[in-house]
Amino acid sequence: MLSKEEVKKIIPYDEPFLFVDGVEEISGNKIAGFYQTSKNDYYFKGHFVDFPIMPGVLVIEALGQLSTIFLREKLGKDHKNYHFLAYDVRGVQFSQPIFPGDKIILKDVILGIYGMPPGSFTFKISHIKGQAFVGEELKCEARFSVATVKKEEFNKKYVRK
Repeated sequence: MLSKEEVKKIIPYDEPFLFVDGVEEISGNKIAGFYQTSKNDYYFKGHFVDFPIMPGVLVIEALGQLSTIFLREKLGKDHKNYHFLAYDVRGVQFSQPIFPGDKIILKDVILGIYGMPPGSFTFKISHIKGQAFVGEELKCEARFSVATVKKEEFNKKYVRK
């Protein structure tokens, strides 16, 4: 449905920190995509030296990147006026390691999108359940939230001078 090049046009990521190679489905409140690991990926060289596995934080990052693709698509053309930021990680379970060469199937479900009360920013919080599989085996499940904030408001407060 979306190639890696199309993904790069939607989210502001590039190698070596892009962890979505493609999107295969977007429907309702769900999105599914994938990331193909390689034995040459930089993080395998040191995690761990004698037992290379994908760092859990990068699996969560892949799920987060996938969710921002969905949220940006949902917002439409105006999405470039917003930042999509990690807000919280409420729970994660890693059931099995992911090894070099594994193709990770990423699945996110948007559980709800909520507006925040008036304050210093206008933003929404999206609650997400993400899952990472290799084949049929569940490797990771996470519950996390993404904040959608207007760039103009955010940048006024946080851009370094």
